[in-house]
Amino acid sequence: MSDVRDPEALADLLGDECARTILVEAKKEPRSAAELSDCAGVSEPTVYRRLERLREYDLVTEDTQPVTDGKNYKLYRTELDDIELDLTEDGFEITVSRRRRMVDRFTQFVEGP
Repeated sequence: MSDVRDPEALADLLGDECARTILVEAKKEPRSAAELSDCAGVSEPTVYRRLERLREYDLVTEDTQPVTDGKNYKLYRTELDDIELDLTEDGFEITVSRRRRMVDRFTQFVEGP
């Protein structure tokens, strides 16, 4: 879990329909930018811009997939598990819970905290 330093910017990002579609579709299964473009009904450059912003908050990760013709491509996976919004006397606080893949949990177990 982590607190978000700029809750307004994250709220703005999550208010974007394209960003939300990317998060939902990439949570179902890892997807390429082209697949996400089709799902969201927007251009690939638009998807790449949203992915960049989502990666700033560690809400998505990218994995490089090798293919036989030598060209690699990237698959994007949602790491977001839960968002909690709290109203305090100082304003809003957002806490983000991220999914951790089994390999990441194993690495942390072996290497320690």
